[in-house]
Amino acid sequence: MWNKFVSSILVLFFLILPVFAEPEGEEGTQHQLRWMEVDGASGYVLEIKNSSGYLVLSEKVKGTSYDLVNYTSGVYEHRVAVINKLGKVGSYSEWVKFEVVVSRVPTLSKDSVYSVSKEEKEKVFLLEGKDFIHPMKVYMVTGGKKIPAKKVVIESDNIAKATFAVDPNTDTGIYDLVLENPRNKTLTVKQRVVLSDSKEKADIFAKRQEKIIRKEIPEDYYETPYWSTLWRSSVLPGWGQKYIDGKNWKLYVYPVVVLGAVAVYADSYNSFMSARSDYQSAVLLGAVLAERADTQTLWLLNRSNAEASFNRAKTELGVIQVGAGILGAFLVYNLVDSYFSAKRNVAVYEPGFPLGNDNQRIFTSMVPEYGFSETKSTHSVGSRYQIEISSRF
Repeated sequence: MWNKFVSSILVLFFLILPVFAEPEGEEGTQHQLRWMEVDGASGYVLEIKNSSGYLVLSEKVKGTSYDLVNYTSGVYEHRVAVINKLGKVGSYSEWVKFEVVVSRVPTLSKDSVYSVSKEEKEKVFLLEGKDFIHPMKVYMVTGGKKIPAKKVVIESDNIAKATFAVDPNTDTGIYDLVLENPRNKTLTVKQRVVLSDSKEKADIFAKRQEKIIRKEIPEDYYETPYWSTLWRSSVLPGWGQKYIDGKNWKLYVYPVVVLGAVAVYADSYNSFMSARSDYQSAVLLGAVLAERADTQTLWLLNRSNAEASFNRAKTELGVIQVGAGILGAFLVYNLVDSYFSAKRNVAVYEPGFPLGNDNQRIFTSMVPEYGFSETKSTHSVGSRYQIEISSRF
């Protein structure tokens, strides 16, 4: 009768609730196995076996509880026997299962950045790491706002899936990802979720955020985009564009264009200098031949050569001027292109990608003379830009 009573109590307590244990060396509430006190008992014998059926404990206990220390996660079974006043061990209760769950701070093994689009109704995050246990909670967090996953499935100790419902009214931006195991074992990874209006934008920002995490581009990427692109493109055409928007082809094509223009410029300059030298030599020779009557024919031939050399030098000078203009225009275009590359990819969204911020309105009013009784202008800044102008006469 007593065995059945104790077994029913243990089954009720331990099959419904898993026992969460603390890793060694960490503070926390001690978890225990407990059973009903039996009148006349001088002590108890507690036996515990693991899931393989091996006995891991057989110990005499004076009280009606046993502290669970240094037990790894898994399913165990236990039973209890009473020791009477004569020191004899009575019959054991039936084996009762209980589960030990060692709760640690979960970790992620990959530096993945998850992209979420408002075009989606829900988004599933595949989480890879270790120490995932049930019931682990997953959140997206930004600015104190917490968005919980509507479902978390623990497939194994190192694989889990978190499903988030996508609310179209949720602010776009970069969110922290929070994983929380039982007993407040929490992991917070900064800027791991990108939420944008479209899938294309979300993917672009997620890939860039992964580069920041891997330190392929600096952490202050969003803070100084213009200067970062301009000085790079000034040093090497196309470098700033590759830095800001990943346009690798510009890093290869732009320098080739510049080197090609410089080569053409240099060749035209050498031709110009040669033609100018020929012209100067012809002019000097013509001055000598003109003083003698018997060299007039030679003088006329030399004059024709001088005119041809002059025209050739003039043509080459024109090519040099055009080439210099094209080269200068391309270098200016390179800098302008680097500026607008930064503007397209960062400036539109503000540093840190804080899309969806509440608009701030600033009102100004003035009362000028000459017939105007009131003029009011307003503008708002934030994720949406608006300009309003109204006048009354």
